[in-house]
Amino acid sequence: MSEMSAYKFKRNFFKVLLATLIIASFVYILLPFFIPVVLGGILAMAFSPFIHFFILKGKSRKFALIGLTFMLFIIGLAPVSIVFIRGSKAISTFLTEQSLIVTKHNIENRIYAVLDNFSELNSIDPLAVRDRFDNFMTGTGNFALNLFRTLIAQIPEMIILGMITILSFYFFLSNEVKIRKLFDRYFYFSNGNGDRFISLTKSSCKEIFFSNVITGAVQASIVATGAFFSSVGDVFVIFIITFFLSFIPVFGAGPFSFCIAILAFLEHKIGSGIAMIVVSIISGVADNFIRPYLTGQGEVKIHGFISFLAIFGGVLVMGLPGLFVGPLLALLTFGALPIILDEYFPERNLPNESKHE
Repeated sequence: MSEMSAYKFKRNFFKVLLATLIIASFVYILLPFFIPVVLGGILAMAFSPFIHFFILKGKSRKFALIGLTFMLFIIGLAPVSIVFIRGSKAISTFLTEQSLIVTKHNIENRIYAVLDNFSELNSIDPLAVRDRFDNFMTGTGNFALNLFRTLIAQIPEMIILGMITILSFYFFLSNEVKIRKLFDRYFYFSNGNGDRFISLTKSSCKEIFFSNVITGAVQASIVATGAFFSSVGDVFVIFIITFFLSFIPVFGAGPFSFCIAILAFLEHKIGSGIAMIVVSIISGVADNFIRPYLTGQGEVKIHGFISFLAIFGGVLVMGLPGLFVGPLLALLTFGALPIILDEYFPERNLPNESKHE
């Protein structure tokens, strides 16, 4: 190391160290909000073309931005509020008609009658079958109760994270021009690759967001239609619950419609129960085919098998946000990465190719 380099190193070492510590500390305190900020960025990228559409229609950017933000807020809040209101009314009406103890005994008697018939047909001790069922229901009840408690305890956190997602959406879109200037300043893309990179990222986010929404809407429509023709439950509430459950890994629209089928059997609605089991299978199959298919139909063509792996890999690693982040990373790998490589290994036509053309 030369004397001049050693002098610069000694002079700037603590400055660089201090800057690194400040940045690392700031990133550390923001880690709990990493997922909602990323989701807000994906939403901003997905809805950015709509902002430009409203601007071309003569609307101001601020008006379009506030309108889209308010629309997202209403879309997220209104269905949840309606489900809580209608659900609480249904539960209160149900509880006024009969007590919990009476309801519990009625359900147990129906289940015991089915178990006794099964025991007689298969020459099994009915008391042993009842004991196993009671143990199973005790374990299932404790699991469901703990799950419900966990869900209730996480509601304030979910509300906060949802608000941060909306605020992140507004922040990224309101500072879109500044972010683009910083991008051009520090990434040094050339030959229009910067525009290609941004355009592809926006289209990928739009594709990921709407593919998940469309898949959820299709599943919800299948389950709600089945519930309507089977005369089981409140169709509107079932549609909304199924739509939101379609985003939850493992438990989704299929298992939810299967639970509806069990309730139908307990009410001696055999035909409705069988119909909802069929609906459960159809909705589960639809989820495994529609989501990967839509993910691979955008600007970047990805094989359905790779889309399938990206979706489930993202879910396994990140949970619910993986439904968005996993496919997005796959699209960026096969779409944006070639643009970056083109900066270092630009495609050139060979002399023979140019003469041939």
